[in-house]
Amino acid sequence: MAGRRVTSHSSSDPSTVVGRSAASGRTIRSNPEAENVSAVDSGAFVDARHLRSGESVSERLDSESFGGPGLLTRPKVVDFPERLRERRMANRRQRMMRASVVVLAVGVVLSVIWALLFSPLLRLQSDLITVRGTNTWVSEADVTSIAGAHVGSSLLMISSSGIEEKIGELPGVVSATATKQYPHGLDITVKAEPPAAVLKDSAGGMTAVDSEGRILNAVNASVKGIPVIEVKNASKSLDSKAVIQAVKVLGSLDESMRRKVSKVTAKTQDSVTTTLADGYTVIWGNSSQMRLKKAVVNTLLSNPKQLGGAKTINVAAPDKATIK
Repeated sequence: MAGRRVTSHSSSDPSTVVGRSAASGRTIRSNPEAENVSAVDSGAFVDARHLRSGESVSERLDSESFGGPGLLTRPKVVDFPERLRERRMANRRQRMMRASVVVLAVGVVLSVIWALLFSPLLRLQSDLITVRGTNTWVSEADVTSIAGAHVGSSLLMISSSGIEEKIGELPGVVSATATKQYPHGLDITVKAEPPAAVLKDSAGGMTAVDSEGRILNAVNASVKGIPVIEVKNASKSLDSKAVIQAVKVLGSLDESMRRKVSKVTAKTQDSVTTTLADGYTVIWGNSSQMRLKKAVVNTLLSNPKQLGGAKTINVAAPDKATIK
């Protein structure tokens, strides 16, 4: 039986089988692995002797190239205590950083507060307190002493309105304005009124009072042009409603009319009467509706012909003023 003779020869590739066809004399090279693969694919018999040997399991596990989808890999060993220590150190550093930021912020705030409120940076100095607007009856020293109580304090802690209120309580002060002059000064402007009247007691003593009946400084200047009210005792007379009403009436008069007043009487609180230097007598009643009362009196006195020779003007009821 004629057949094909296959002769094996060594080759550089051990997976290659070399043979010669007896019929044709041609050399045939075959790859057993490829043949086995095709044989497996076709379901034919596979010769295990020609299968390529693989790496051992340990070699494959140790190989850096081992792995891939669907293949088991050697698990990486994690040192949990070491990782825990690292995390704790990281958390500790983070807490220390936060604490440092908080301490720094608090320190900055406290430094600013100290500088503005307690350091010499904005302290009021006594030689930088200026007072304007006082007169003979309102002492500059009294005003300065009120502001001087705050010397050494920060201007930020000084209440301008509080100073103005205290100065306004001084007799003769109509209003006051306190202005801070940073970094160390304070300007005070006072609107002072002249005395509304002078109380002359039985001993000849003179006491100046303002329109609210508050006693001013002792008289140390001329009282010319200031209405005089004769009383028995100056301090006690201020408890009398009649005297208080007289003082309020005089305090509401214009400066020009007040200077014309030569005499003041007030038997009751509703019978305040003034005698003017030109001979006219004005019955004011009390201190109510003084704006209207003054308008009526000024109109009549500015045109004496309307009086028809009358010398007394009664404006106790200003809407029904009478003359006689």
